[in-house]
Amino acid sequence: MLIKKEIIGKEVVDTAGIVIGKVQDVEVDFETQTLESFKVGKGGILESLGSSSGGTIIPYDIVKIIGDKVLLTSDIHEQ
Repeated sequence: MLIKKEIIGKEVVDTAGIVIGKVQDVEVDFETQTLESFKVGKGGILESLGSSSGGTIIPYDIVKIIGDKVLLTSDIHEQ
């Protein structure tokens, strides 16, 4: 399993090729050692300073692959 620090900061891209944002945090179930979801922020100067609130929660079951970017199996607006 990828460790949290390898995932945080990666861009998240939906099926249309639209960048949703960057991974801010990762929810992990340590008992089962599985990823549960990602918190994705829109970016910008406030986020880089840690002042941005909110974000989008992406369930791990719609993640297709994690590489240089996190690719989703569907558009999050369809959820």
